Amino acid sequence: MEYVLIIGHDMDYSKFNFKNKYVIGVDEGAYQALKNGIKLDVAIGDFDSIDQEKLEFIESQTKVIQLPDKKNDTDTRAALKLCKDASRIIILGGIQGKRIEHFIANLMLMETYKHVEMLDNNSHMYIMDSSFSIKKTEYKFISFFALSETIITLEGFKYPLNNYDLKNTDPLTISNELAEDRGIVTLKGGRVLVIQSKEDVK
Repeated sequence: MEYVLIIGHDMDYSKFNFKNKYVIGVDEGAYQALKNGIKLDVAIGDFDSIDQEKLEFIESQTKVIQLPDKKNDTDTRAALKLCKDASRIIILGGIQGKRIEHFIANLMLMETYKHVEMLDNNSHMYIMDSSFSIKKTEYKFISFFALSETIITLEGFKYPLNNYDLKNTDPLTISNELAEDRGIVTLKGGRVLVIQSKEDVK
C-alpha cells in the first residue's frame, strides 16, 4: 500500500497523482487538500493551526481523528502510525516553512520509518541504504549526505566519484548534476540522505 501524507500548505498538488493511494490529511494539510479538491481517506491532528469553521468543513468531508492539544507526539508521527505495511510513504510539504524545527523533526521521522519520502514544490528527499539509479528529471541538483559512513561511487554524474569514503561530516557530495540521462549510485554499507532540487529561482 502506498500512503500520502499531506502536511504542507505551500504546495502545487496538480502535478501529483493520488490514484490508488491512501491519502491522509494532517492538521492544516487536511484543509488545504480538501480545498484543492483532493479526496482524503482520513484527516488527523489536533487542528490547532486552523479555526473552527475550517475544522467543521473538514469534518463534513472526511473521517477525522482528533488528537489532544497536549500530547507526546507530533501530528505527522501520529499519521505515520496509521501507515501499516506501507510499501511507500510520501509526505507532501514539511520541507520548508517558518517553523524549521518541524522540518528537523520530519527528517528524524524519515530515519525512523521505512520507505518515507518528502516532497514540496522544489525538492524531493529520501533515504537509501543500497545501490540505486537516478533518472534525469526536472530536479537539476542532486546531493548526498551520509547518515552513516559509506563508500560511494557516482557514475553518469557531472562530478563522478569512485569508491569515495563519505563520512557524515563531509559536504563534498552536495549539488551534483547528471551528465547523462541516468546516474548510477553504488553504496558499500551505510545510508545516505538524497536531496534532489530544482534549479534556483532567480
